[in-house]
Amino acid sequence: MERNDSDNIYLGCPVQHTRQFIAGKWQMGILWSLRDQTLCFSAIKNQLPDISDKILTQELNFFLEKKIITRSASEFSSPKTEYTLAAIGETLIPVIASIVEWGYRNLQDERFNTAMNKTPLRTIQAIRNNITGTE
Repeated sequence: MERNDSDNIYLGCPVQHTRQFIAGKWQMGILWSLRDQTLCFSAIKNQLPDISDKILTQELNFFLEKKIITRSASEFSSPKTEYTLAAIGETLIPVIASIVEWGYRNLQDERFNTAMNKTPLRTIQAIRNNITGTE
């Protein structure tokens, strides 16, 4: 995602600072995918329907640059790169969880469209369990 100098007019604004990490089309999905696990590039991509390799690479590089995630590479029989939330990235998960919960609660009054049907079942179940307090 391209960032430009016009964002500097919000320098020091906590809302705009937070927005840079969650306002992009794929950003919350990437972070949400990493919320409780370490994943390789292809596993992240599999959880985000329609994201291109180029965009996923750009977003991962942005999060790496901002120290929101970490990357580890291993050189076994085939090289493998994995991504994990850094400590600061983990602090964004409650923010995203609140957005997801609000969306789920208010989605009940909306008709499902094809984009909404792409929400992974395990995500919906986790939200339901969170709301009702069951496991």
